[in-house]
Amino acid sequence: MKRKATTDKSKILRNVRDFGLILIAVSLMSSSTYALDPIGPPACNLRKGEYTAGLDFSLSSQDLETTQGNWTRYVAGIPTNSGVAGLGTLKDFETYRAYANASFNLTHNLEAFLRLGGFVAELGDEFWSEGEDFESRTELAIGGGVRATFFEEIALKIGGLVQANWSELDGQLDASQWAGPHFLEINMFEVQAALGATYMFSDRLSIYGGPFAHLIYGDLDYVYSVANNNNLETWRFNWDIEEDINYGGYFGARVMLKRDCSFNIEYQQTSNAQAICASLMWRL
Repeated sequence: MKRKATTDKSKILRNVRDFGLILIAVSLMSSSTYALDPIGPPACNLRKGEYTAGLDFSLSSQDLETTQGNWTRYVAGIPTNSGVAGLGTLKDFETYRAYANASFNLTHNLEAFLRLGGFVAELGDEFWSEGEDFESRTELAIGGGVRATFFEEIALKIGGLVQANWSELDGQLDASQWAGPHFLEINMFEVQAALGATYMFSDRLSIYGGPFAHLIYGDLDYVYSVANNNNLETWRFNWDIEEDINYGGYFGARVMLKRDCSFNIEYQQTSNAQAICASLMWRL
């Protein structure tokens, strides 16, 4: 009987591993993904006085909706004329993020967490459709939030969280026919609010999920210069990222690899976004 129970648990863990590989494959094929951060089990994971440290990972490709912006032309550093500039949707903005994270207990039913890491971004031929490529330097990303437990009974927990992240990147676009590179700066601020449940199947495996809302906003600054009749002409553009709340759902699995080490993998989806996230945590 004991051997059968052990075998059943091994099958469950293998299924979770396969589930994770499938989610990673889905994320790599996705073309409309926001840079969503891991949510994790929505209720508190720590007891009073406990804290954890770990790593978070995210790979995503997102579409940025922009509002009508403006442009200004400078000749030898002097503004000469200006106007409105439309951009529409900036597609295939790919980001690769890695965070170090820390969580700590505030009260029995409330905990806080912080994230600090870096990310790089790429942008395909989607800005001016002139065969340009975009690559950024490795940039700083900061995030954090709080999670709370609302109900707990035996193997079931119900809770919620609010989290946010901020990131800023600088990079350049270049195309073979351009006289010189163009420079792009993007500032983004994202907020996620989630409500969900966690069910513990065993000491080693939990399943969690629920609905969530996602808000993104920020701005784009774009600059390039050309030489014209011995004068340097500089064009500056600015657009705001259109503020929009998207609603969706998420689900995931948490596996205890060792007594003080756990691994989360989850899938998130809204009406126009998908994401895969993973976290590795150690209880200290």
